[in-house]
This record gives sequence, structure tokens and C-alpha cells, in this order.
Amino acid sequence: MANGYRDPYKNPAFAEMLGLASQPTEVRTFAQVANEYLATLVDAERRTIGQYRKTLDDHIVQAVVTLPDGTRVGPLGRLPIDEFTGDIIQAWINQMREKQHGKKALKPYSAKTILNIHGTVISPVFDYAIDKEYCSRQPCRNVKLPERKGKAVKANKVITGVEIPEWIECAYEVDEDTGDITLVLLATGLRWGELTALRVCDVEFDASTLTVAQVVREDENRRPYIESTEGKSANAFRTITLPPKALQVLRRRAQGKGKLALLFPAPGTRGGTLWRNANFNEHRWQKVKELAAQRGLIKEPTPHGLRHSHASELIPVVGIEPVSKRIGHANVTVTSAVYSHLTPDADSRMATAIDSTITGGKTLDTGSAAPAAAESSNDAASDLPPELTALLTKAIGQALADGTELGALLRAGRTE
Repeated sequence: MANGYRDPYKNPAFAEMLGLASQPTEVRTFAQVANEYLATLVDAERRTIGQYRKTLDDHIVQAVVTLPDGTRVGPLGRLPIDEFTGDIIQAWINQMREKQHGKKALKPYSAKTILNIHGTVISPVFDYAIDKEYCSRQPCRNVKLPERKGKAVKANKVITGVEIPEWIECAYEVDEDTGDITLVLLATGLRWGELTALRVCDVEFDASTLTVAQVVREDENRRPYIESTEGKSANAFRTITLPPKALQVLRRRAQGKGKLALLFPAPGTRGGTLWRNANFNEHRWQKVKELAAQRGLIKEPTPHGLRHSHASELIPVVGIEPVSKRIGHANVTVTSAVYSHLTPDADSRMATAIDSTITGGKTLDTGSAAPAAAESSNDAASDLPPELTALLTKAIGQALADGTELGALLRAGRTE
């Protein structure tokens, strides 16, 4: 034992003399830890990382919040990571709910925006900090977040039924590319990035199938690039069967092209230039909408909305699960949340189906006897008290419905 220490290396003076004393841990700020965390997201899209960085700069790093006791804390980016509390996070949430933004008209931030920032940046940064032992508690736990409204697609954005061929005609009036894109999106339910990454080799013309094997994404500077390792969801890379009309369009577009050539390159190119959704919207789709309006078509679909039309037309026919797989959703729950309200006729058909099961295909007399009996008893009971009349009416109706001798006599009296 040395100077009261069983292990001399635990003696601070001895350890310091040997150069083994632990050094003070550097205090890291929220901004520093956030940058460390983002550097670990090697599997995320470059554009996603860029969005996270912008979110940090716009909404968190420079934010100064007011606690319930009136204390002002911030800027949050400079605050040591281990000094954050649930009150600070809650104050940020409350401040975001009251904050106004907008270029033309000011409006509060939506619950979706606040939840996304909290769930994709703030809370994960503290999870990372706990793993790295920069702090010991998760201040995001038990805070009160705004309730997010449903993610369902708006019906006025989805064309259905007889509207679909009319919109396709409007698209072909603009030009062949626009018509082909509109038809194939409606026929396949592909996302824009899946369509524009489609190559000749991705289509099996003899088997009438199409395989989604890559997708167009955008980097942090919104420049498009092709990603072939993963899609929008775990089920995004998939093979689907093509309807004849879509197969015909793709066969025509593949003529004279190599196996790796894109089927939908940007205008003026044959091989590899990627067509951005924003450019198509501005220069082609706006013209389609103008032509549609001239025909009295009042809905406001987007190119991505054509995917919604594809799904909502198929769900009543085959159900949600096969459609979910066809359009590449992560799971059936996502599909149900997005589209179930667009297929009200499905509920009507379910009511009809269960009615057929109940009756066994037979015509059942389930209620006509009682009203008739009540009607025939009205004259006889007209002088009776209302309470007694009601009781007699109920008894006669029950007797008619039962297989008793009294019921048989009453039914025989009705037929005379």
C-alpha cells in the first residue's frame, strides 16, 4: 500500500508523475457532436446529408429559446451537449410551433416539419452522444411533440376512371415524350426517379416484365446521379408485369438503343443525360394541365400523382397487399395509410359480400312481416292507450317472425 492507495497507479500524484493521469475531457458543443454524427451516415443519400446540415443551420444552431422560468438559452449550437435538458428541447419545440415562415405569406411550421427535424436530427444526435459518452441522458425523451395529421393523398390530386385516358391524350398533344411518360407512369406506378433511371436491359420484352434496379437521386447541390445499391424503400427494387400498351411504348423507345441506354433520357439526348422532375414539371406538365383544363378536367395531379392513380385503380380490384408490392412500398401499412380513403367503393363491395354470406344466396324475409302486422292492427288498436298499442304491435310482429302456432295463424290471416 502506497500513501493509502492499494494500487499506486490510482494515486493521482503518482499517476501524474508517470504521465498516466487522465486528461480533462474536452467539452463538445451540440454543433460539434451533430457534425460528428452526420459524418457517420455513410449509407445516406448525399442530398439527405445536405438537407440535415441545412436543417441544423436554419433551425437549431442559431436558435435561442426561452425556458418556463423566463431564462433564455442559446444559441443552441454552442451549448455543451451535456447541458441540454428536456426543458430546453421542449422550449425549442414550442418556439417552432409559434414561429412564422414563408416567402409570400407567413405561416407556422407544420407538425410534420417539427417532427421531422426532431426525429431525423435532434434526437439521433443525442443518441450518438450517449453512445460516445459525451452525455449521459437523452433530453428528447418524454417531450410533448405536435400531433401529425394523416399522410393520405388528397383526392383532387388523383385522376381516376374515365379521366385517365383523357389526361393521356392531353399529354400526347404536348409531344410524344410527355405522352409516353404519362402513360408508363400510370401503367406501372413507378416513381419519377425509377422511370428516368430505367434502361433497355431492365425490360424483358418477351416476358412482359420490368425490373427496377436503379434510381435517380439528387446530391446536396440537387445534381442528379444514379444510385444502384438501394431504392426509396427496402422493397423499391422489384420486378413487375407490364400491361400491353406500356410494353408497346417501351419497345418503341428501345429501338436502336444499346442495352445500357436510358429509355427516358432528357430531351435532345439519346444516351445518358438525366431528366430532372422539376424541368419536366415546368416545361411539359404545365402544358398538359392547361390542355386538361380546356377539356373541363379540374383535378391537379402531378407526375408523382400518376403513381397514386395507378394504386387507387388497382386496390379495389386485387386488394392492398399486392398493390403495395407492385409500387414498392416498405410495407402494407404505408399503402393503407396513403390510399385507403381513395377507394370508398371497396367498403361498399365488402358490405355486399358479407350480406351474400349471411343470406347464403337466398332471399330472406327479415322485416316485412312486422310492419304489415302493425298496419293491419292499427284500426283495432286505435282506441287503445299508446303504450298497450305498442306492446300488441311488438307481440304480433314477434309471433309472425316465430315458427309458433299463433304465428302460423296470423300469417294465414294475412294471406286471405
